[in-house]
Formats: sequence, structure tokens, C-alpha cells
Amino acid sequence: METLQTELLFASDGTIYVHFEDTPPAGRRVFAGYALTAEERAQHGARGLLRWACLQLLAVGSDGCVYVEQGAINAEGRKEFHGYALTDEEAARMFEEFHRTALNLTIAARTK
Repeated sequence: METLQTELLFASDGTIYVHFEDTPPAGRRVFAGYALTAEERAQHGARGLLRWACLQLLAVGSDGCVYVEQGAINAEGRKEFHGYALTDEEAARMFEEFHRTALNLTIAARTK
């Protein structure tokens, strides 16, 4: 089974991070983190993850994984994410595109 590429993270501090491979734009905050396993997510449950988010930056990825900032957990064998913070303007444009895409998908689904 192929895994979905993580393009975006929605972090517990309210920041949206977008994936980068080379160099992030100057002055942007960077998130480097590792995905929890399905077993770890089940073990902690929603309440445990929320408690953990008070101490560590957690983020939900566009791939459905929960990522913990680098240094908080052992990185070995985990899916990685490196991203930079979007500006408020970039985030607003992104959500406009999400809205447009969702509307188009809804229309397409209803016409079939």
C-alpha cells in the first residue's frame, strides 16, 4: 500500500505548515517532526494527545498522521515532515482554494 505524501500540517499552536524540500523562505518558522504510529495514537487516545499537545507541538498532517516535533520522540523508522509556516495571507488563499475545490467536488458528485 502506497502512503500519501504529507503536504500540509495543522499544528496545535494554530500554525499551518507547508512541506518543503530545499530551503524555506527567509524568516519563516520551521516545523520538523515525526509521525506517531497508529498504535501510539490508539494508546494515547484523544485526551492523551491533547494533554501531550500542551507540552509538545503536535500537528495533524494532510495525510491523516499526527506529527510530534523533532526531539520529542525517537525518529527511527518514522515518517518525517519538514515544513515552513504559512503567512496569514497564504493561509487565507489556501482556504479559498479548499472551499472552491470542495464546492466543485460536491457539484460533480451530485451530477453523477
